Amino acid sequence: MYIVIVGAGGIGKRLTELALKDSNHNVIVIDKDQARCEEIARKYDVVAINADATQEETLDESEVKKADVLVTTTNDDATNLMVIGLAKNKGVKHLVSVVNQEESKPMYMEKGVKMVKSPNIVMAEHLYKSIKHPNVDEYMNVGKYAEIFRLPIAPNSKLSGKTIRQIGLPKKALIVAIERDNKFIIPTEDVKLFAGDKVTVLAHKDQVDKVAELFSE
Repeated sequence: MYIVIVGAGGIGKRLTELALKDSNHNVIVIDKDQARCEEIARKYDVVAINADATQEETLDESEVKKADVLVTTTNDDATNLMVIGLAKNKGVKHLVSVVNQEESKPMYMEKGVKMVKSPNIVMAEHLYKSIKHPNVDEYMNVGKYAEIFRLPIAPNSKLSGKTIRQIGLPKKALIVAIERDNKFIIPTEDVKLFAGDKVTVLAHKDQVDKVAELFSE
């Protein structure tokens, strides 16, 4: 696969590393910072172009027309959108970008871009959820309306010894997995929960607070 990555900062560098580990991809990295380009070219088997990706000649130098995918990773949505617009005009079918501001989403959507939230936004959201629900271990959004999250059954939990049917889980929530003593259980409503279990729940976003409160008992 021919991959053009715009931005050789933390995200671009890590993405380059993952792409090269996964398969024998042909990776081109573009960045205006000379030191970043020199570092990534020295460390990885890639072509690093020290230039401005918003300039058409830079994308031509990267042979972007051959690209299977172009990924923009800069922390500036205006730059990302400009590069994506140029790449789209040159026939690149698959476009992926980091989105730094929520208000920029409609512009990315108009261009048919696969969007990934900025790590700063994701980290802030996770920190807030950790503050709000300290008993929740992990979160993952499932589209716009649902979340998957992991909760431990505390040693003194009132839920210990009860079946899933008995605990009174909200209607728009479902226990999809239980981890117990290095075993992975896909449960039915008759399965009992015990202290030390780690429970994975799929829930509508408006039910997350209720579920977290239930498991804090």
